[in-house]
Amino acid sequence: HSADTIAELVHNTCVDSYITEDDGKTRLPAVLYGETDIVDADRHFLCHRRLSTPETLTWQSFKNGMLVCHQAFYARTDIAKRTPFNLSYRFSADFDWCIRIMKCAEEMRLPLVDSHIVVADYLNEGTTTRNHRASLKERFRIMAAYYGLVSTSMRHLWFLARTVLKR
Repeated sequence: HSADTIAELVHNTCVDSYITEDDGKTRLPAVLYGETDIVDADRHFLCHRRLSTPETLTWQSFKNGMLVCHQAFYARTDIAKRTPFNLSYRFSADFDWCIRIMKCAEEMRLPLVDSHIVVADYLNEGTTTRNHRASLKERFRIMAAYYGLVSTSMRHLWFLARTVLKR
């Protein structure tokens, strides 16, 4: 996003203040995340991303869609290294990866921390947008695998209704 985004991210999240009560050891959060701006091919600001990040993020949050795009989702290196992208997905590997990272964080009892700042620019009309239908089908399959077919179908009916109501 900008030259000082990482410094601002660390400052805003007070990374040095995460200490467990059990053993007194400092443990970094599993994920730092933030907001995303949509930009054009020349990196000119177009708008803020429609979905805003929740204050509290869990793997269950993605039942409502990809609330944090992967460009604004900074996973701890040790967790990211043992959680590679599933390359069988062409358009939604990031969605699956973020869910798996958050599940790992939950198992490790590590926080996911909102930075409350814009940390990434996302190109409008990128690859996923050009392959929108295939991307939606892939994302549906991922959601059904994690959240169940009935729950995912009901959510998608709501997504459809929300889209129609906003027109």
